[in-house]
Amino acid sequence: MIKLKDLSFSYGKLKVFENFNLQVPEGQVCLITGINGVGKSTLLRLIAGVLKPAGGEIIFSEKMGDDPRKKLGFISEILSLYESLKVAQAIELHMSVYNLSHFDDSLIRHTKIEYSQKIKELSTGQKTIFHLNLILSIEPELFLIDEIIHSIDAYLRRIFLDQLIQLLSKRKLTVIMVNLNFHDIEHIVERVILLKAGKVAVDEEINALKTKVKKVISAAPPQSPSILSQIDYSDHSEFFVYPYSEKHKEKIDGEIIDLNLTEIVTAFIGGEYA
Repeated sequence: MIKLKDLSFSYGKLKVFENFNLQVPEGQVCLITGINGVGKSTLLRLIAGVLKPAGGEIIFSEKMGDDPRKKLGFISEILSLYESLKVAQAIELHMSVYNLSHFDDSLIRHTKIEYSQKIKELSTGQKTIFHLNLILSIEPELFLIDEIIHSIDAYLRRIFLDQLIQLLSKRKLTVIMVNLNFHDIEHIVERVILLKAGKVAVDEEINALKTKVKKVISAAPPQSPSILSQIDYSDHSEFFVYPYSEKHKEKIDGEIIDLNLTEIVTAFIGGEYA
């Protein structure tokens, strides 16, 4: 479990969070989304300890121990690796810092990474997989994933996600991720949180969310529920509505269509830019 209580943070005069509250239970896979600049990556950095909040507190599960950073894995778009080191040297340093007696390198062997290579010589994808291998070696209780895997190729992205799925199947890992490829992760996400103006605007279990967000194809806007966003064509429009329930069905003159996670998030964010 992780609990953010009355958290406040600013970049200079730009206020990002003020009295922000969020709780993620142990073992939940949570997706944080929202428009660019809303504070998604900042939130992960605050949890990871990369940034220090101006106020409030971050409370970790007792399973995280006295130093939660030792049981926390964080992969961001800014990979925290000593690029001047060779791969072998970086592994040795990592094992020393975390008092590891064994390092399973089976993951990096899939990526043609050589122990003699300097980290700065690796591609972004190789660095990401190497960083993931380092994180998995400490058996984290909490795993934070920023948008970095968008920048790696399909093969390495699949390796990354397969490892994550294996980890989730083996034990109760808590995962908080930001705006990943929604199609790739839809089957593992349990909860979706949309940030807006430093607050939680939407907080739904994914199955409930799929029943509450629909696309309506019609010539006229539905009277209810609320319209998140719309796309207009010459003879009709597509209206994305929330929160939808079966009681609205009789009042809607048009076709009602179910949406996947990508379409749902796009609908919410499209409404923010409208």
